[in-house]
Amino acid sequence: MARYSYSKLNTYRTCPLQYRFRYIDKIRIEVAPGVEAFMGSRAHDALEWLYKQVGHGRVPTQDDVVAVYNERWDAERPGDLRIVNEDLDEAAYRDAGRRCLELYYRRHTPFDEGIVLGLEEGFQIPLENGIVLNGFIDRLMKTEDGVYEVHDYKTSQRLPTPAKARADEQGGWYALAVRKRFPHAREVRLVWHYLRHDEEIESERTPEEAEALEQDIVCRVRTIEAAAEFPAHESALCDWCDYFGICPAKGHRLAVDTLPPNEYLNEPGVVLVNRLVELRATLKMTGEAMTEEIERVEDALLRYAREHRYTVVVGDDHEATVSESEVVSLPRKDDPAREPLEAAVRRLGLWDDVSDLSLSKLGKALAEGQPPPAARAELAPFAARETRVTIGLRKKRDAEDR
Repeated sequence: MARYSYSKLNTYRTCPLQYRFRYIDKIRIEVAPGVEAFMGSRAHDALEWLYKQVGHGRVPTQDDVVAVYNERWDAERPGDLRIVNEDLDEAAYRDAGRRCLELYYRRHTPFDEGIVLGLEEGFQIPLENGIVLNGFIDRLMKTEDGVYEVHDYKTSQRLPTPAKARADEQGGWYALAVRKRFPHAREVRLVWHYLRHDEEIESERTPEEAEALEQDIVCRVRTIEAAAEFPAHESALCDWCDYFGICPAKGHRLAVDTLPPNEYLNEPGVVLVNRLVELRATLKMTGEAMTEEIERVEDALLRYAREHRYTVVVGDDHEATVSESEVVSLPRKDDPAREPLEAAVRRLGLWDDVSDLSLSKLGKALAEGQPPPAARAELAPFAARETRVTIGLRKKRDAEDR
C-alpha cells in the first residue's frame, strides 16, 4: 500500500532530489527547525486548545489563549531556531504569532459558528492501485444549515488572491476527505484563515474537480514510483531546505564560500568556470576558433564535478550546471533499422502512445520501463543507451544583485 501526504507529493514537485533524500534514502539531518513553521505550530496549538474549551462549554479569555501560546512556545522550543530572514529575530516572530491570535479572537468570539466535528482530524483517502492519501484537518465544522466546513489556519506573510486560493490543491484534498467521510454532504466549504491579515478566503470544489484531482494524484504517484532519476530543482526555497548541506547543487558553493580571496581565485572549480565563461564569450565574437579549447575546459569541468559529486560549480560571477542522464537512442529516419522499428511499434500497439513514433516519447517510455516486459524485450535491439552530458552557465544570484 502506497501512502502519500500532501507534503510528500509537494516535496517531489518542489525538488525531486529532496524527495529522494527524505522518503527514499530516509536521510535524517539534524538541523534547527525554521522559526516560521515553529510559530505556526504554536498558534495552531493555542487555537486547538481554544476550541476544545469551547466544546466543554467554556469560552476562554483572549489572555488565556495567548498564555497557552506562550506556554507552548517555551515548552516546545528546541535548543536552536533557524531564522533565514536576517532582519528579524525570535522575539519578532513570537510577537507576530501573538498578534495573529488576538486578531482571530476578536473576529470570532464567542466561537459559536457551528458544531465542531473534529480538531486536528486525521483522514485517509483510498484511491486506485492501493494508493492512500493521508492528512490532517485543523478544524472540521458543521453549520446550522448543514454545510460542512474545513477551517485551515495560515500564518504566512503572503495573502493570496481568491483565484489562487480557489486553485489550492491542498483544499482539494480536504474536500475529497470530507466527501468520502460524509457522502451525503450537499456542500463542503473551505475556509482559509490568514491570521496575520485578519482575512478569510472561502472556496469550494465541485465533484468534477474532485474526480479530476483524484486522477491527477494517481498519475503523479505513478510518475514518482517509475522515476529513475531525482534531479535537484533549485529555487528560492533552497535556503529553507534541510538538505542544503549535502545537496550536489550547493556543495561547491559551500566549499568555496569560506575561502579567503587568494585561495578562492585559485580553487580548481572556480578557475574552470571563469575560463569557460571567457571562452564562450570569445566564441560569440570569433566563431569556431575557440571550439576545441571550450571542449577541453568542459571535459575538465565534467571530470572535476564527477570527482567531487557536484552538480553546480561556482565561479566569480557565474556558475556552471553539470547534468548527466541516461537516454535511449533509437534509429532515425535515414537509418536502415528505422523501418523494422516502426513495424514492431505498430505490431505491439504502441504507435498511438508515442505520437506516430516520436523518438523522444518512445525513448523516455523505454528508459522508464513503461511498456510491458514482452514489448520492451522486442524493442531492446533497436535501443542504445547512452549518457547525455549537459553543461550550462548561468549568472550567480548574488552577482545579479550587485
